[in-house]
Parts: sequence; C-alpha cells; structure tokens
Amino acid sequence: MLEQLPNILVWAVIWVTSWGIFFWFIYKKEVDYIKHFLWTATYFLSVAVITSLIFREHIVRALNGFTMTPFIVLGVVILIHIILYIYVPKYLHEPKDYFEKYPKRQYLKIDRRRLVSKSMDILAQQIFVILLVIFLHDAGLTLGQIIIAFAIIFGFVHAPLILVERGSWPSWYFTVFSIFSAIVFPTLILKVQYGFVYSYIVHWVFYTFTAVGFWILYPRYKNILNKKYESNISKNW
Repeated sequence: MLEQLPNILVWAVIWVTSWGIFFWFIYKKEVDYIKHFLWTATYFLSVAVITSLIFREHIVRALNGFTMTPFIVLGVVILIHIILYIYVPKYLHEPKDYFEKYPKRQYLKIDRRRLVSKSMDILAQQIFVILLVIFLHDAGLTLGQIIIAFAIIFGFVHAPLILVERGSWPSWYFTVFSIFSAIVFPTLILKVQYGFVYSYIVHWVFYTFTAVGFWILYPRYKNILNKKYESNISKNW
C-alpha cells in the first residue's frame, strides 16, 4: 500500500485542485453547466485529458482487451438520455421557485445543455475513479479491501461538499452515495471487461435519476412543507 501512496496523494491533489479551480474561480464567474455549458464541458474534458496523460501508463492498462459491447450499451443510454432531456421538461413541472432560491443547484435541472457539460464532468470523475481503483489494486488489496479503501478515500474527497453546500441535504446526499459507489465502481472496473464504461453509465444514470426524481417528488414535499408552515402560523394566531 505504501508504494502506491505517492500516486494516491498526487491523485488527491489533482482532484482537489481541479474542483477548487472550478468552484472558486470559474463557477464564480458564472461559467456554469447551462449558460456557458461548452466552456464547462471543455474545462472538464481538459481535466480528464491532463489527468490521463499524467497517469497514462495506468490508463493504457485499463484500455486493454477492447470489446464493443459496452459502447453499444453506452450508445443506447445516450439515446435514452437525449429523449428524456427533450420530453421530461414537457411533461413534468419544473420547480422554478426552488431554482430561483438555489440557482447554483444545477445538478437538479433537466436541460439539454447540461447534458453536454455534465457528461464531461462525469468523464473527468470517472478517470479519477478508474485510477483510484487501479492504485488500490496494484497495492495488492483484495476486492473487499479495495471497496473499503475506496469508500474512505472517495467519501473524504467529497466531504468539502458539506462545507460548500453548508450542510444542506444535497451535500449529504452526494457524499453518502459517493461512499455507496465504492461497491459498484470497483466491482465493475475490476470484474467486467471494459467495466469502466458501465461505471460511467451508472454514474450518469445516477445524476439523471436524481434530477428526474427531484422534479417528481418536489411538488409533493413542497405541499407538505407548506401545510406545516400554515399550521405553525395558525398556532401562533
């Protein structure tokens, strides 16, 4: 494990630096996932390419044993996403009041422009995921040990979200699921041929499921909150 520590430390520095630059400099200048989606997509694509070049020997190893099947599945998933992003906004009511209150929570928006930028964001994240799994595997850990180590490390690097979102539900939601992803991502990458493609698909579907689920559930929970609010007012009166 100690021999892989330098790789993991460099990996962590790149992760923190790339996200720090985005959140504290780029995003603050209103280069977001929707209005300036091409710039955001270009940034995360650059992060993915630079990180891959730094650890090119590890990435090349992951590309051995090419198979077309996962890319066919990916193509189908992309088509389904395009259809969803076109038709869901037509049939579900967008929670505009929520987005007016929390304009930076664009991960809950269903917008075709975000589909482009978020796909590059997820690509960059998955490059980090693949590398971390390879580092832990090269350290001689078993799959079970890799899952535990991955959960600790990946959960730790997601922890700053709690500070960025000031402890709100999205910070805990994504941090908790980043820990749960430790079961899925390493297993796919290590046990399935070209499993990193399926890992990317799972990651992408998770974000889409989150956004669509939020649009579906928000009106229901909003009504409950309104009732509680009205109940409190009546009690005060």
